[in-house]
Amino acid sequence: MTVLVDHSRRRVEILERAFELFAEEGFAGVTYQKIANRCGVSRTSIYKYFKDKDEIFVYAIKLATKNLSASVKKVVDREEWSTVDKIRRVMRLTAKMLEENRVFLRVVLDYLTSLKSSGGDVRRKARRHTFGFRFLLTRLVADAMAEGQFRPGDASQTAARLYCIVEAFVLNLTVTDAMDGKECVALINSYLDELLTTPEGERGA
Repeated sequence: MTVLVDHSRRRVEILERAFELFAEEGFAGVTYQKIANRCGVSRTSIYKYFKDKDEIFVYAIKLATKNLSASVKKVVDREEWSTVDKIRRVMRLTAKMLEENRVFLRVVLDYLTSLKSSGGDVRRKARRHTFGFRFLLTRLVADAMAEGQFRPGDASQTAARLYCIVEAFVLNLTVTDAMDGKECVALINSYLDELLTTPEGERGA
């Protein structure tokens, strides 16, 4: 009897197990054999889906960001929320996801550091994984300005400042441990409050 394999599901399962391993042992500590053992399959089975450990790691990051993107889309699609409220919720979701995956973020930092030391294009790789998020922020900020919720200005610059807060939070999570998720969200909300044309408590008064 032929056993049908759901290759898409198997690929995701490999990434999920590999994600766990990278978080536990760091990028350098994980081998193809360890990934195979965690998945309960042979090394040759893993090679059917990924050419090397680097590719698995990159796709594991994509899987994590894809899960965040799905949650963010649900927020953006809610028509009853104002654009500013959507921005607050998106930023809160992002901070929560980052804090929950701080160990894996340290692995990502280790990976990027190793890539840079070997002459790799770290900036290009990082921008590739963050372009969608930066684009969404710029679009939401532009909408808030067009709707009169934010003061007029350069939407791309405003979005860049919001993204810089996220980057600073990642640095805190991976290196200094000087800021938690609540503090990050409070900082973001404080900045957003400064952009409002009318204090939210006065809207509709």
